[in-house]
Amino acid sequence: MRRPVALIAVLALLLTGCVSVPTSGPVERHSPAAQQANPGVEIAPVPPAQGATPGLIVEGFLHAMATYQAGYSVARQFLTADASEQWQPESGVEIYAASSAPQVSDSGVVLTASLVGRLDAQGTFTPAAASTPYLHDFGLVRDNDNQWRISQPPRGLLISQSLFGSTWVRSDLCFWDVTGTVLVPDPRFVPKGTVGMQATVRDLLAGPSTLAAAALRAPLEQQLDVTSVTLSVNGVAEVDLAGPTDLLSAEAKRRLSAELVWSLTSLEGVTAVRVTGNGSVWNLTNSTGEMNTGDFDAAAPALPAQSDQAFLLSDGAIHRAGWNADPAQSQPVGSLTRVTAIAARADAQVVAAITDAGSRLRTVPVREGTSRVELAAQGMALVRWTRQGELLVALERSRGVRLRMVRDGRGVSVNTDALPMGRIRSLAIAPDGVRVAMVVEEQGRWVLGVASMVRETNAVRFVGWRELSGATWAPPTHRPVDVGWSGPADLMVLLTVATVPQVVSVDSEGAVAADVGPIDSTASAQLAVGSDGRAVLRGSDGQTWRFVDDFVWEAWMPKVQQVSLP
Repeated sequence: MRRPVALIAVLALLLTGCVSVPTSGPVERHSPAAQQANPGVEIAPVPPAQGATPGLIVEGFLHAMATYQAGYSVARQFLTADASEQWQPESGVEIYAASSAPQVSDSGVVLTASLVGRLDAQGTFTPAAASTPYLHDFGLVRDNDNQWRISQPPRGLLISQSLFGSTWVRSDLCFWDVTGTVLVPDPRFVPKGTVGMQATVRDLLAGPSTLAAAALRAPLEQQLDVTSVTLSVNGVAEVDLAGPTDLLSAEAKRRLSAELVWSLTSLEGVTAVRVTGNGSVWNLTNSTGEMNTGDFDAAAPALPAQSDQAFLLSDGAIHRAGWNADPAQSQPVGSLTRVTAIAARADAQVVAAITDAGSRLRTVPVREGTSRVELAAQGMALVRWTRQGELLVALERSRGVRLRMVRDGRGVSVNTDALPMGRIRSLAIAPDGVRVAMVVEEQGRWVLGVASMVRETNAVRFVGWRELSGATWAPPTHRPVDVGWSGPADLMVLLTVATVPQVVSVDSEGAVAADVGPIDSTASAQLAVGSDGRAVLRGSDGQTWRFVDDFVWEAWMPKVQQVSLP
């Protein structure tokens, strides 16, 4: 579900195969497919040695926190009795820059570092603002046995990004949206190994994260728990549930199974899932009880790409071209003129176009070419298709009605109260059709964030806005200009740094980031992204570049006003 990326210099590996947090360091190669369900070789934490110095006590404590243990019994041995009783390791995780180390002095041991992110008790990641300082005094004291011990531990876990990257992974929990038609990723972070797989199931049963809750299905009325999760040699995750599973209807079991399958298979090594409820196998799709993503493919967070076409706006007219075809062989679509913005539907059969100085929204069937007016409004600037077949339009306004929607040929009320005020400069809808990434400009500040849409009978409202810009990978000096979804939970973002463009691949939580170029273009104006990983960068002079690989962008078509990749 994720395209391999290379970690940029401002980011270091956070999660093996999937997640990184910002720091400094060299560029590293990285494959998201290496998100391991199996823990491999584990290094067990070591208790404090007799007579250990304050520096060794703190170092041992930091290493012990990085390896998951039920109750963190070894880590507690580095604490005083009172501190051990008050410490709450399950309350969350603070991740600090790996380049920092505790400083030992006559007055104690203090860690001064840059904070790069936090996990809450739900496992949800929040990136720290760029250059956020972190200072902690461990309060070293002598205990009754004259041994140095820590009297002031952090509230939860405190882990460097390098240790975190070797022991934790990202798990893409998938919940049904409120309409019950599509599965939507709600990423969390869990310890490696089967304990992380069990945490994935437990978090799934507990329900969506706080910000995503309004757009996703609520927890089941029947309070279930997970007894165990084991991984067979052929990649089948055996999930044993406890609780009133016999009260679940066949439909409830099917829906929960779909969530379990898509969530657990986001971890490497898991190819299928087999569920038992109080020892009874759920034979929903076959006699063995084994289920894979193919059993629930209609609700997949991202559907397979349906076209390799690229749609271009040139001289106010719409054209299309095959991705690998000769650019000179592009073909016109319809006969519309004075077009200012376009968006191709996922099946590449219909193109939406804003015309007449932003006052008309039209749709043009690619084969027929006869346009139809879908909406009349002033100041329409951007248009996007949703997976559900709706058209979402951004207006050139910083306040009031800034978004309009057309559903089944009729206007739909859009509530944007949860979004920041300002003009919407970029708009990208996730493959699931529920989450939306956007760049909003207000009073000279350009903000990148992600929100979700909640569909109602004759309306849609935005909920759960979370800002992604401002972290180390996109500090205030890096202005977000454009954004697109390159996968179910991955974005590509166009940043400008002193007018020089930079394209970054980043996950929807703001935790993964990788610089993918370019290195030889200037004054870029647009980044078009397809859910199949294709991307086109357009310069302000109309020259376009196609994404080939990290830092490899080949010159493509000139004199292009806008690009849309279905």
